[in-house]
Amino acid sequence: MKAKLSLVAVVLAGFMVFAACGTTSSGGGATTSVASPAYTSGQSFGSSLLTLYSQYQSTKKIDFKNPTTLLSLMQLATSATVIKQNLSNKTFYADFAKGAVLGSQQKVSQNNLTGIVSALSGLDLAGLATAATNQNVPTTTQSTVTSALSSIFGLLGK
Repeated sequence: MKAKLSLVAVVLAGFMVFAACGTTSSGGGATTSVASPAYTSGQSFGSSLLTLYSQYQSTKKIDFKNPTTLLSLMQLATSATVIKQNLSNKTFYADFAKGAVLGSQQKVSQNNLTGIVSALSGLDLAGLATAATNQNVPTTTQSTVTSALSSIFGLLGK
């Protein structure tokens, strides 16, 4: 299990580097947002949220010992931190939103993204991911995160 968790940590590091080093292309002075770091981070956000949502829909719980869940929580933590740091940047937010919509297969929308980001603001997902890596997520933390994610999943629809 430790090997799987180490692999998850390496994959997370790769996602963070990829998100930080995303490229933009210019054509006649216009920046293509599809390859921007904001768009890439949004895709990660949407896909990790969709993975957690799908798991919750099928099992009615979040499995804090499952490596896929752990990876999704780490991706969500990373991209949620990125968007929280850039909320006032309208271009960044717009690109992030486009990526989140695509990454979540349209479960996240322009209309519900603000509510989702706001709900995630109160969660210490990075601390949760660290605790999960050490296989030591306190029951109260699991309950708090599951409750918050359940509320967020309500924003995604049925």
